[in-house]
Amino acid sequence: MTEPYKKIRDNTWLITVQENGKDKELYLQLPQEAIDQIGWSEGDSLAWTQDDNGISWTISKKDNT
Repeated sequence: MTEPYKKIRDNTWLITVQENGKDKELYLQLPQEAIDQIGWSEGDSLAWTQDDNGISWTISKKDNT
């Protein structure tokens, strides 16, 4: 099986939305390299922002303060 993501350049990844075959729930498998680079941890809240092109999204960590 090929990876569901591809590194485009530093700080930019193309990630394919996947579907759980059992309950049809959608999910993203983030590359560990990206998680480590960004400094995210399990339990972090993330914000989704649709990009100006209307077809891609940016995910960033929410500031919980």
